[in-house]
Amino acid sequence: MTAPNLPRFHADNGLRYRALGNSGLFVSELCLGTMTFGGDEDIWGLIGSLQQEQADELVKMALEAGINFIDTANIYGHGGSERIVGQSLKNLGVRREDIVLATKVLGPMGDGPNARGGSRGHIMSQCKASLERLQTDYIDLYQIHGFDPATPIEETLEALNTLVQHGHVRYIGLSNWAAWQVMKAIGITQARHLCPITSLQAYYTLVGRDLERDIIPMLESEKVGLMVWSPLAGGYLSGKYEGPNVSEENRRAKFDFPPVNRERGSKVIQVMRQIAAGKQIDGEPVSVATIALAWLLHQKAVTSIIIGAKRADQLKDNVRATQVRLADDELAALDEASRLPEEYPGWMMKMMAGYRDPMTK
Repeated sequence: MTAPNLPRFHADNGLRYRALGNSGLFVSELCLGTMTFGGDEDIWGLIGSLQQEQADELVKMALEAGINFIDTANIYGHGGSERIVGQSLKNLGVRREDIVLATKVLGPMGDGPNARGGSRGHIMSQCKASLERLQTDYIDLYQIHGFDPATPIEETLEALNTLVQHGHVRYIGLSNWAAWQVMKAIGITQARHLCPITSLQAYYTLVGRDLERDIIPMLESEKVGLMVWSPLAGGYLSGKYEGPNVSEENRRAKFDFPPVNRERGSKVIQVMRQIAAGKQIDGEPVSVATIALAWLLHQKAVTSIIIGAKRADQLKDNVRATQVRLADDELAALDEASRLPEEYPGWMMKMMAGYRDPMTK
């Protein structure tokens, strides 16, 4: 099978391509997440346990939709996800240069104290292992999966820089770091002339807008790209966990993550259902989940949204979000229902900025 032709900047279905941070690397605004690949009878199995044939179908579908960005991690399925992704690209005959391949490192990949974290040793050994599992010579975006309080940030960044110099990695990113941690890392890379931080992968949804307090302003200031994980809040924003017919046999009954304020969330879903009811794509109704993704695509700080699926119909529904345009009044209604409560110093900064705002316009 030959690889589908990937559009350069704009797909016919409305999918767009955006520069990842302050770089020349263009990625699709939807990214295929593969946390559902390779799970077993463990936490990963609760999220998804798709095997090779099923994964091949989803990867093929994503490529044909114009998605050129695939995200995985060494810890997903304890290496199983990376192995399946690498084999899928081989099975589908995909040219390596047509795909932006991202993976992550941090979590425990063994029992010993050094088989985890952001140390130089763990990063170097796990990058080699990821390359082998993915069956590739290089990783486009190598990300630190979380903050390691036991390792100096300098050590982590120096190790990543070595991987870039050796050609094993092309860009580096972070995931689940606080704003001050990202800024400290940026300062270190600039002071030591290391490769820059290109992206941050973080949780951001209509029921989880905490990034807007500090992280998003920092990303915009420093020109760091934002990759969004769990854009449906663990399936909550599909609407299937709200209403009279909710089954207790669902993923959130066993793995209630990410945490959601259900009182606020219920109001958000009510507004989403009203908006979805008034829209169609090619004569078909629009789902609540599609509205949730479309809202993220309207947020200027977002570079790419990581969409994971267990079935082809779920992936198809997610991709349809690129065709939804929300009107100003719809965006305002969603903002009103999901807006964060004001907290210090935000409300004080807003008040004090009034002294200078007119002078900057």
